Amino acid sequence: MIPSWPRDDRIHLANVRIPSQVLAEGAPGLADEEGLVTLDLVIERGHVGALLPTGALVDGAGCDADGGMLLPPFADLHAHLDKGHIFPRARNPEGTLAGARAATRSDTERHWREEDVEARFEFALECAYAHGTGAVRTHIDCFVPGQAEVSFAVFRRLRERWAGRMVVEAAALVSTDLYDTPENGALVDLIAESGARLGGITYRLDPAEDPVLLDRRLDRLLALAKSRRLDVDLHVDENGAPSSTTLAQVAEAVMRNAYEGHVVCGHCCSMSMQDEPTYRRTIGLARDAGLTIVSLPMVNQFLQGRIDGGGTPRWRGIPLLHELKAAGVNVALASDNCRDPYHAFGDHDMIEVFGAGVRIGHLEAELDRWPSSVTTVPAAVLGVPEGGRIRPGGPADFQLFGARDYSELLARRQPDRLVIRGGKRVDAVLPDYRKLDRVVARSKVIAT
Repeated sequence: MIPSWPRDDRIHLANVRIPSQVLAEGAPGLADEEGLVTLDLVIERGHVGALLPTGALVDGAGCDADGGMLLPPFADLHAHLDKGHIFPRARNPEGTLAGARAATRSDTERHWREEDVEARFEFALECAYAHGTGAVRTHIDCFVPGQAEVSFAVFRRLRERWAGRMVVEAAALVSTDLYDTPENGALVDLIAESGARLGGITYRLDPAEDPVLLDRRLDRLLALAKSRRLDVDLHVDENGAPSSTTLAQVAEAVMRNAYEGHVVCGHCCSMSMQDEPTYRRTIGLARDAGLTIVSLPMVNQFLQGRIDGGGTPRWRGIPLLHELKAAGVNVALASDNCRDPYHAFGDHDMIEVFGAGVRIGHLEAELDRWPSSVTTVPAAVLGVPEGGRIRPGGPADFQLFGARDYSELLARRQPDRLVIRGGKRVDAVLPDYRKLDRVVARSKVIAT
């Protein structure tokens, strides 16, 4: 049961369970079979004053968590807040990736105005914040003329408006041929001036396609990134074709160009369809290049593996999570699309994302190893202070749940979670969808 939260400057939070992965070294207590450590926290003036063995006698307002779990603020490394929540007006009847692209492009040409983008973007931030997310990176479509100028203006405003509550980053989503010609320098300038990351989409469906073309584009992309001191965040191999091995090319390009910035690769779905020598080589390259791999379990299970004419999908659309982790590659789970043509569902809730990753990826036997996928790993990439860890002297920022273990945590949506920032309870609530009615017209019901 979630306790009531004191308003005092000094609070003794007793009997709380925290994943050992997110605790600073030297924390008291032993981890159980799920990697959870039971201890007490002393919170003083918005910071963690001490981590103590449970049962310690400490002055201050008492708050008994009764074995409830505590997690640091979630970090969502891959979202699409610019086109989120357009599903009511931009449906995707086929449910395919091609159908999603076509529906999104049509919606962009008809509706992409600052008022529209800002209302939906901020709605998404309100959802994420109420669920306990402290940092998010959104990809921003830059495909239609004028689209990037609108979206980056909105991004910059909202980044400033939400400063102090949430870290908000952006990466430009473009076709990699953008980097072929200098005429596109204005867009690169806009990306750099906005403090964003260079992005792109890489895949190879045709085995006969010459890989050298992509190698050249990746070299140009990384040269630009080095010259502008920008990080890189790519959509990679978002398909089920064994021939799509561009993740290996990205890793080779990073090492070939001695690129030292962060490189994040999202999706990487085709890895699951490749033979063992191919995926083993790719995983080794990803490790050596220092890539961070982001799996989007909710969206890729929904979108990948569609059968022509309908039918049951035959595969899960996720990269090889166990094998990547075992090889020492940093792996994150993220939300991706919410309520748009790519994914009709989702609520910017990282507990839902984490639960989907556990179920789809069969991670339940190694739960002690995976809390980092929605906390410390993405937090480090996003430059979050303290790196998403709970430590003495760090901010008293966390989520408190009544759930006492992962089975309880992931069995329900945890609507009664407490979001604590600076030692104070955040009273944010999920926004009503009616808030978007002025910009997102709902489909009318047609009587038959």
